[in-house]
Amino acid sequence: MYALIAGKQLRYEVMGSGLPAGRQDEPILLVHGWGGSSESLAPLGKQLSQKHKVILLDLPGFGKSDLPDPSWGVEEYSDVIVELLKVLKVPKVNYFGHSFGGGLGIYLAATKPDFVKSLILCNSSYKRTTKISVLAKIFHHFFPKNNPPFRRFLYSVLFRSSDISTFPQLEQNFRKIITQDLTDLSKKIKCDTLLIWGEFDQITPARWAKELHNNISNSILKIIPHTRHSLPLRSPEVVASEMFAFLED
Repeated sequence: MYALIAGKQLRYEVMGSGLPAGRQDEPILLVHGWGGSSESLAPLGKQLSQKHKVILLDLPGFGKSDLPDPSWGVEEYSDVIVELLKVLKVPKVNYFGHSFGGGLGIYLAATKPDFVKSLILCNSSYKRTTKISVLAKIFHHFFPKNNPPFRRFLYSVLFRSSDISTFPQLEQNFRKIITQDLTDLSKKIKCDTLLIWGEFDQITPARWAKELHNNISNSILKIIPHTRHSLPLRSPEVVASEMFAFLED
């Protein structure tokens, strides 16, 4: 299904029907990470839909949704999520965010808390500590943006694992997003929050989860042994089990 939001076609999917009649149940919104899509979290959604209504979406620029405007950052991506909830007439959700999707959840829970009943953050990206390598500095100095195709080709050769080389059409968005540190915003979150983290995550390390746990007063921390950044993709049943226990408490 598609919704027209901010002039963009946004693809979304709804799974499950929620709890039996007579019981209140805000749906679970699953928001994927950078480079993912609704398909990435579909196995987790299938697990959760046994007991809850689940909404999945393709963030702009991923899956089958339209590209965002080049100026979009965390705020604009978050606004799209809010507008989708309005279109679906869903006043409040249990928000699950993986990686970049978790960063958007932090922003929403801190700045628009009326839309978030509870927050589940999984290996979430929210702070910026990565230093720019000497090679990257040289590249950006000698290959300016006046030749985008050649620049992207060289970037794909020199920085194969970079999110920019993988999604060159989102380069401007990515560069804006990685400058947006959400640490201070995380301290403003008041809703019940579950932190699910991979013990051996090298992208968003477990010490970040411990910092979030300290920043968010009503939070529970679950570090899953022997797992990495792809925790919700590779072990959806483990994540679903932790979420069921949290949501039913």
